[in-house]
Amino acid sequence: MDFEDVQRIMKEGGVGLPATTDGERAALRPMGGWAWVGGELWCATLDKSAKAADIRKKPYVEYCFNDKAWNHVRISGPTTISTDNADKKKLYGLVPILKQYIDDPESPEYVVLRTRVERIRYIGATETEYTDVAPPKL
Repeated sequence: MDFEDVQRIMKEGGVGLPATTDGERAALRPMGGWAWVGGELWCATLDKSAKAADIRKKPYVEYCFNDKAWNHVRISGPTTISTDNADKKKLYGLVPILKQYIDDPESPEYVVLRTRVERIRYIGATETEYTDVAPPKL
């Protein structure tokens, strides 16, 4: 298992499940607007979303992606919220589906979650233990 395998699982599954917390409750929701940029996992969201509120309180996210066979990867790390128009335009260009939800990549409502990946773990559908996978270099 290497980073290329991780990317294959992510692409096949399409939707990632980022988990956040506000310190009192955990929250998980499906997200399709993601891309790797350098060694970071970027994800689109709205500034007023519960995700963004959670990250402002506890700036750490863990994503889960699975393929059709139920092999899955967990990707975690500290996360910042970027309002930088260059970041927003870059992700908007990398993820065509965002055009269905966001009319203007410079909209102040649209922000980018930037996760600096500290750990990637893989487990096969029939396995009982996770394997660490080296994250991409920044």
